[in-house]
Amino acid sequence: MSDRASLWTLPGSSAELYVPNSLRRDTLEWDGVLERIAAPTKENPRDIERAIEYKNYDFMRFRVNASGDSIPLESAATVINSAFGMIRAAATASRRPTQSIKNYTKAGDKIAAQARLGHTEVGSFVFPVLLHIDQPEPPEQPALEGVDQVVPESDERRVTRTLAQSLDAFERQIIKPGIEPTRRALLPVVYAGGTKELLSKVATALTEPDISFLETSFAWAGAEPASQNLPRAVAIPTEARQLVTSSAHILAESNPDPIRVLVGPIIRIEHVKGELFGEIVIQAPGPSGGRKSRVEMQVRAEQLGVLHEWMHGGTTVVVQGKVQTRTGRYAFFEGIAEPQPLSATLEGVE
Repeated sequence: MSDRASLWTLPGSSAELYVPNSLRRDTLEWDGVLERIAAPTKENPRDIERAIEYKNYDFMRFRVNASGDSIPLESAATVINSAFGMIRAAATASRRPTQSIKNYTKAGDKIAAQARLGHTEVGSFVFPVLLHIDQPEPPEQPALEGVDQVVPESDERRVTRTLAQSLDAFERQIIKPGIEPTRRALLPVVYAGGTKELLSKVATALTEPDISFLETSFAWAGAEPASQNLPRAVAIPTEARQLVTSSAHILAESNPDPIRVLVGPIIRIEHVKGELFGEIVIQAPGPSGGRKSRVEMQVRAEQLGVLHEWMHGGTTVVVQGKVQTRTGRYAFFEGIAEPQPLSATLEGVE
């Protein structure tokens, strides 16, 4: 390493390369560095370039049937409008799970407004949407022993994660089994962030006569860790349009039993050796729905092992129960919490 170059190494291999600290795009030097970085793993140098350029962006690709040379402009406009509506709905639902949105949140709308449409990709009807990921805030330094914590999730990542997990939950709960939607079957979808508004936008895109499917794929910004278990792509065919529409109608109905559920990643665990209980913090909005809301809760010591795994793996967890606000402190969960991974709700865990 020197003032002019830094040593790049490929983890798990002997590949090394000195890279100049200053490089200009569209030069032979730039292309040469990309080719040498791509060579050990036989990647496309342009993919490496794209990963560098969009390190701070979550990518969402909304793709419709790629057969033929064109689709009606009106159909393309419908897909783009539906994509924005889906992101906007996910941005509000990421603040707190709800089956139907009465009022979109200002914080959610602010993030949705940041979404940018990228260049369409050659050879298919793909509409890339980019959402800039702010640098995550580092966790506070623990003052006590027995404290384990990770970098909190950014608000922007929470939006794209919510969209991915809600679409994945809908595909797994309703589309794959091909069952008639019910309020009970849709509950895991709502936990994940699915709403009437989101499904209505999906249904709108599928009503276009020249569209046979809507696929949404995700590529996560390298600037923020992403769980390996996050969905990478969800495709909904036109044949499922009635299931989507019926589900949206069910979620539009008033629910006499309001959902009391917390959904989010674990960001802090505290436990004194020998104690029967520990404390965790879940990054999820409490009753106040604040922008940086977090909820503290007690858990049994025997569950701490798996909770540490979930925290460091970025697993989204679900907790049901009542939460109390506390002035100047995190909201607090009443009783002993029993967190479950969001994926478990898709297997019948309530």
